[in-house]
Amino acid sequence: MNGTHAIASTSKPTTSGWRVPFVRPDLPAFDDVEPVFRRVFASGMLTKGEALVELEAAARHLTGAADVVAVSSCTVGLALGLKALGHMQGDPRRREVIVPSFTFLAGPAAIEWAGFEPVFVESDAHSWTVNAADVAAAISPRTAAILACHTFGCPCDVVGLEALAESTGIPLMIDAAHGLGTQIAGRQVGAEGFAQVFSLSPTKLVVAGEGGLVATSSLEFAAALRRLREYGNDGDYSCSLAGLNGRLPELSAALGHASLERLPEVVARRRAAANAYLDALRGTPGLGFQAIAPHAASSWKDFSITIDPDAFGIGRDAVRAHLAAQGIDARAYYSPPCHRMPAFSRYHQPARRLAATDSLAACSLSLPMGAHVTPPVARAVAACVLEARS
Repeated sequence: MNGTHAIASTSKPTTSGWRVPFVRPDLPAFDDVEPVFRRVFASGMLTKGEALVELEAAARHLTGAADVVAVSSCTVGLALGLKALGHMQGDPRRREVIVPSFTFLAGPAAIEWAGFEPVFVESDAHSWTVNAADVAAAISPRTAAILACHTFGCPCDVVGLEALAESTGIPLMIDAAHGLGTQIAGRQVGAEGFAQVFSLSPTKLVVAGEGGLVATSSLEFAAALRRLREYGNDGDYSCSLAGLNGRLPELSAALGHASLERLPEVVARRRAAANAYLDALRGTPGLGFQAIAPHAASSWKDFSITIDPDAFGIGRDAVRAHLAAQGIDARAYYSPPCHRMPAFSRYHQPARRLAATDSLAACSLSLPMGAHVTPPVARAVAACVLEARS
């Protein structure tokens, strides 16, 4: 089969020039959101209105968390959450947050913004999520929090990390940017740990344009977040802890709520595309796949592979270039890893080797996912990956 012909017949024209863009937002029909948009316009409340309340309530129901606070982005949620946590701890000695280096740069950026220092640790070579044993080894009297991540939608080792958090008294936060649609034992993640922070940006399964949701087990923490997203305003234009404008606009909240209601069908489509990728690529020498625990389910925010150049015949960058020549946009996520970025390299201890992280950063490739990637498109993209060796 010629993969390029299959792609041309199953994808829509794009303004980006890609025949298969990396992502296309999976949006609800405009007719489904128009009545709520009209209600918002009629109310004159463009922020802090009914749509925000409804979105937070729906997210609480979905996750089973004690409370959910909507914010303007996942990054803002992480930054304000860490700042609130530090204020609640009240211990100036605790200035370090343990975080995987194989993650999006928003995590360590939020850590630094909140006044902490990232301590980079290893990721598991199979699941690509943070290595719980390396987290345990990195804990010190200066540790304020553990910031794990559901990498590409694969849930991290929540059981192991929660046990570690309980035994040490160190709060577990999770960068759950990819986590809407991620399940553990058949349940949407969000109630585990001290807090989980979700993204509602256009690449995610639930879309608000931009936005974030902070799910937490602590009502005190949620109340602090609500103050911090209002500049830290205590309600009388006074401020005991400085925040910023982290409010989620009403139109974004309305879109996010409508998108959240569609999550099961979006997950099903992503799963179908992921299975098509796996069926086409599994068993090929040199290609590796993210290991997902039997009791867990990925959201498949991304479908990523690793490429061993010796066994596959060519390396990751050559495969990506071949795909680009065929009009297919693929991404080399987390390359370089955070501990090698100029903004954060000063925090990395050279004695702490992150071999699995460096390997993943050098050989992983994320293939297109989104509203446009049906199983036929996934099979056609997979065929182009295999054709890259010829």
